[in-house]
Amino acid sequence: MHAASVLPRGAFYTVRPVRRRASTHIRCTLMREAGREFSKSAHSRCLELVAGCDALDERIGKFQASKPDVEGLEKLRRAVARERDVAVSLQTASDPLRGVTGLENNLRGFQLELECARWAPGVTAVRKRFANRTPSVDAKLEDDEVVEVDVVAQNGALWIECKAEKGRVATGLVQQALELQRVAGAPCNLRPYGVAPRVCVFLTGKLGETEAKLLEDAGITTLGVGGAHGSTSLDPRSVLPPPPPSPTTANLDVTALFALVSEVSAAAGGSFMAFLDDPAVREWAAKKHQHAACLNAELEDPLNLERQLRGFDRFVAHPSVLKRFEKILAAMGGPRERRRWEEEWRGRVEVLSVPEDRDERAAARRARVRGLERITKPQLDVFELGESATAKTFTANGRAVLSAAEQGV
Repeated sequence: MHAASVLPRGAFYTVRPVRRRASTHIRCTLMREAGREFSKSAHSRCLELVAGCDALDERIGKFQASKPDVEGLEKLRRAVARERDVAVSLQTASDPLRGVTGLENNLRGFQLELECARWAPGVTAVRKRFANRTPSVDAKLEDDEVVEVDVVAQNGALWIECKAEKGRVATGLVQQALELQRVAGAPCNLRPYGVAPRVCVFLTGKLGETEAKLLEDAGITTLGVGGAHGSTSLDPRSVLPPPPPSPTTANLDVTALFALVSEVSAAAGGSFMAFLDDPAVREWAAKKHQHAACLNAELEDPLNLERQLRGFDRFVAHPSVLKRFEKILAAMGGPRERRRWEEEWRGRVEVLSVPEDRDERAAARRARVRGLERITKPQLDVFELGESATAKTFTANGRAVLSAAEQGV
């Protein structure tokens, strides 16, 4: 006999809804409780992110005050501020967990960039963009032609990629580092005298053996800074590739030569205040606004070029530079300025023509300098001599320097 003929019709259907409702009620209760726990956890993590961003911004500000010449610190602060805004918005979001982990990873990355900038020697920039060619109006740079270097150190000779990861570092790091190395070798990014910047990886996670071997074979230095002590246990002088040797020859243009002999920047007796009291100087400054501006600028920040040249063994000047300088000095210089040149500097400055290059790379670098646009020929003479003589060029022509930099030199 079938069970259905014994039990009342619908008996199987009277129990199931009760069991289903009880089960469903329990599951929904657990999910609501878990959701409250997750929301509480996400909310506290967002609060920690906001506090972390505020603390990091304060640290960046202090570093910026101590290193005002480092480029890109404002850019780093803006990136931290954006992450903070997102963390604040997540506190009231319907799904606060979404995005919190990414923000925490980004904050660790920003912190590592600052740590690296404080640790590395000769830092000139953070988050600086470089391209594999010089931009032009006709051919704008595409995204795949540009890289961003986290920290530029050793006065531009070292590019550092920072990677703040927990556990094993992603394999994509190798490709990133190799791409930096490729762009560093582009002609527009070569340091003076044709030296390409070296690439270094600064990371907190663990690098796999295969990845470490690939970076080592490519000549890329890898520095692990994980652990309680971070980078403080690393001595930059022993773990970083040595920087290129500093030049010992100073290449002087017309403005630099006048800075050495001028009464404004080389006052008699070394007393600038006594120089200001000279009636002739006051009369000269009263004639034109720019004369007074020159005196005020020198008073606020004395140039003292002679002191800056003490670390150089040799002083050179292009023949065209010396010819122009002596012509102007004879026409416009005062007796003390002419005497200062004859007695103190003429015998120390070597007149040097640009030699013919037998090395193809040196010849190519000279050709790039000579091909610069928007720079006068006399100034090109100066830049070309500095390149061929492996010298550091001293000039007050900031416009020419900026123009050359924009064109990749």
